[in-house]
Amino acid sequence: MNPVHGGEGSGTALRIQEHTSMTQDREEGTKSLVTGGEASADVLMTQLCPLRLEEVVTKNALHDGLPEHCTAQATSEGEERCVSGEENPSEACGTIVQDVGEKEDKVQPALEMVALNDWNKLKELGKDVSGPGQKTNSLHSQKLMIVKQIVKHIKSLPQDSLDSHSSAVRCQGMQLITDCSKAKPPLEGKEKLDVVIVCVASIFALPSIEALQRQEGHKVNVKDLYNQTVAALEVMLRALLSEKPNPAELQNFLDHLAPWMTSEKAHERARAVRTSVCLLQAAAESPKFCMSHKFPRLGLLIGRLALRVGDPEKEIGHQAMEGLYFLYSLMWCQKEPERKMGSVTAVLHQMLQKILGIYEPTRTCENISEIVKRFGQFLSPDQMADLLLTAVESLKEASESTIEASKTILNVILEKYKQKIQMEVPKIVDRIHSELSAIHHSHARQVVMMALCLLARAFMEEVSTALLKCPLPLDRDAAGMWRTLAKTEAICHSHRLLDVLLKELQERPSTSEDRAFIIPLAAASALCEVLSVSMCTQAVTRFYPRLLMALLVQVHYTIGLSLPDSGVSRKELIPACCVVKTVKTLLLKMGCHYEFTAVEKEGGWELLTSSEEHHRGVGLLARAMVHYSCCQLWRILYLLVPFLERGDKQHKLTAMAFFVELLHMPQAKRLPEKYSVLRLLKGLTDPDPVIRALCVKGLITMADWPGKEIKVLVPAMINSLCGVDGRLVVEALADVKKILRGLDVASYVGCITSLLRLLFDDERVSVRSAAISLFGKMVKKVKKTQGLMKEEDVLDSLIPLLLHLQEGNPDMAEKCKNALDECSRLLEWRLPKQVGNGKAWHNHQEDVDEICQYLVKKHQENVQRFLFQSQCYLSSTQPSLRRAAAMFIGFLVMHMDSMMRMKDLDIISNALAGLLHDPEASVCIFAAQAHDRVLAVYWKLKYGLVEQHKVNSDSAEKHHSPPNHPATEGTSSRLCNAINLWKLAAKH
Repeated sequence: MNPVHGGEGSGTALRIQEHTSMTQDREEGTKSLVTGGEASADVLMTQLCPLRLEEVVTKNALHDGLPEHCTAQATSEGEERCVSGEENPSEACGTIVQDVGEKEDKVQPALEMVALNDWNKLKELGKDVSGPGQKTNSLHSQKLMIVKQIVKHIKSLPQDSLDSHSSAVRCQGMQLITDCSKAKPPLEGKEKLDVVIVCVASIFALPSIEALQRQEGHKVNVKDLYNQTVAALEVMLRALLSEKPNPAELQNFLDHLAPWMTSEKAHERARAVRTSVCLLQAAAESPKFCMSHKFPRLGLLIGRLALRVGDPEKEIGHQAMEGLYFLYSLMWCQKEPERKMGSVTAVLHQMLQKILGIYEPTRTCENISEIVKRFGQFLSPDQMADLLLTAVESLKEASESTIEASKTILNVILEKYKQKIQMEVPKIVDRIHSELSAIHHSHARQVVMMALCLLARAFMEEVSTALLKCPLPLDRDAAGMWRTLAKTEAICHSHRLLDVLLKELQERPSTSEDRAFIIPLAAASALCEVLSVSMCTQAVTRFYPRLLMALLVQVHYTIGLSLPDSGVSRKELIPACCVVKTVKTLLLKMGCHYEFTAVEKEGGWELLTSSEEHHRGVGLLARAMVHYSCCQLWRILYLLVPFLERGDKQHKLTAMAFFVELLHMPQAKRLPEKYSVLRLLKGLTDPDPVIRALCVKGLITMADWPGKEIKVLVPAMINSLCGVDGRLVVEALADVKKILRGLDVASYVGCITSLLRLLFDDERVSVRSAAISLFGKMVKKVKKTQGLMKEEDVLDSLIPLLLHLQEGNPDMAEKCKNALDECSRLLEWRLPKQVGNGKAWHNHQEDVDEICQYLVKKHQENVQRFLFQSQCYLSSTQPSLRRAAAMFIGFLVMHMDSMMRMKDLDIISNALAGLLHDPEASVCIFAAQAHDRVLAVYWKLKYGLVEQHKVNSDSAEKHHSPPNHPATEGTSSRLCNAINLWKLAAKH
């Protein structure tokens, strides 16, 4: 029995031989007709049609139940008479039609198809054309036209049934294409592709023979019809292959059969395997088959056939094994060129069985293992990778037999040939990731992950680097692959995976018009998945300090980073938040639950993702870790020592923010001075104001360390804060009370208080409040006997503190009151109780009157200072301060009437007049009242109603603003005008 055809076509070989001899005889006869002269197409058609018709009728008669031997004999005799010329073709045709006249309705469609073709031209094409190029092109065009017509008719046939008519059309069409293949030039490209695809699909897509037979009943022998059709297909494919007998062409043919080899229907798989084996046998036994070139995708061929060896259908497995014998024979000839291509003899077949093994249905995995081992010697790295990926791709099939076959292939490759595929790891990892989404069977997914695990054991760096190129955010499959790598790492007790991730996390991501480098962001996402694996705790603990700092710097890098819009998934990804998620996971992995909660309550995670607040988020995290004595904190401290000297702006800023907070640790006192004081002192000259502020904060933290002389650095520290944002200043000076210990020079404290006083009027409530609070704490630590604060510094603070009491903010009022109490203690003053009673001046003007009266009466030498200080607040951005300043000036001038000068009154009057049109109504009202009080004093002085006291001109000049020309008005009440203006504005 023919090993290619098996038992499905017992008479196929005989019929093919008969058809071949008939075709040769007809060709000889046709040549004589053509060479005899210029016969018309019609005449030649008359001579050739009966030949084809005879075959159709004979085969139809055979399929319709005539005895096979009778039909074969009649056909043979008819052909002999026709070819030899003993009988007229038309007479032969008439005789056959008369014998089977009842089948004429079935013959007619086939005849119509034959009539579509120009037989004269077809036979002309069958000869060796040696004419000019123009003639060759014309003949080739006619050949293509004929082939296209045939393909069109075959494509139109039904694929759910098989009868004598459709079988005849298929056979005749494919036989005609076989004839066309003898003409030069051969079919190329799309035309040949269409022929193979359409003819293969037309036959393979038919239902099984059993189903077809049930449809036709006993009227037709469907098995014989089918076998004849398949034989015609195989002859056609062999003929097309013979046009270009080389591995690349054979590979193309087999690739078109590949989808059918993985069909869920057993009969479709069987047909594809049978035809594949037929082509391989044709190549192996053809002396003209050229093996000078390699198979372009040999790994795919081996994989497809090896997987079918494990098919649950024994016949398919046996056929696949036969195909591998022929393929091995081809590879053997290629490896040993002295071997000649030829028929696969029984001896050679036994030798191949001995090498690859004999097919055993109960031991298919052993068969497959031996196949991969034997073929491995022929495979290049890329071909070996193709074999591996073919096994992975087959796991999309849900059958257990295929899964076991794939598992066997993967195991052999990754155990015996893993070094061959090292350079192909990126391609393999990428394909595994893309295929996983289509693999749903749990067992199949386990096999894939097993393969990934084996691959990672050998090439962890290559695998993890390749996996970092997966799209972000990570999908379910990529996340699962990272977790598999983490488990592999834990089992092997290695740290190669974390080494790779840490290395990438230390790089800076970037995006631009022509390139995007987001591998660090991918590393952060991957680390988040790795941390979710409980087995990797020990390895993570070892890398914890470096991972934490690398992630915090990476957060800073990714703030505001926009990824290229390559898909919907990218738009959903916020890079900084992605890295922060990994920071959270790392902290929880290390058991830092209290630290996590503390940062969460203070909004620290949001601070980390803000460009302006990032260093504050880092500091908040570090303080929480110090407060709760987080594990491994001392390792982070010593890691930061060299960390501060390297990297770019973001790197240094993040490191400094963390380092400064760790200086509160007891272990930090062991740091050498060059790594602590001197490093921070160097940072005072950094161009980044945030770095300077952090260095000041760090130096103040070290003020109470034994042996550290920080007090001499106070002037440099304060100078470094000049021009720095107020919030940074108050944060830097938050522990300023530490620095007062041991200071004995008033100028040191004075430069600090002067800096804080500038922040009393900051637009941000938090900054004002912090500055006033710090000022009060400093004054509280100073004793009068120490002489650390000049009296002028304290006096210059009184009016700002007094006016800020009226902001309407209870917290601010409390801090101002505390600071005023400390100032009065240091000055040894006894301020009236109205200063700290918390009442609003605009509702209790008598309190302002009492305070001003006290100041003029008890501290007459300083009232000019107070007066000109309060004038600055008339232009404040806060309505409450403008209102309070106007009231204070009005009452103070009223009590200072004898000490005022006309020039000063003009300045004050002009300043108050500017508030009469203030957008805030209450400011207009109280400014008008104050203006009236100033005018009253002005007229008293002008008409000598009061005795003017001598005023210290030096003091006055020191505190007043540049004079403006007065805008004096009549004696009419400014209060009434202001009220009228305010009412008019309210109506509009």
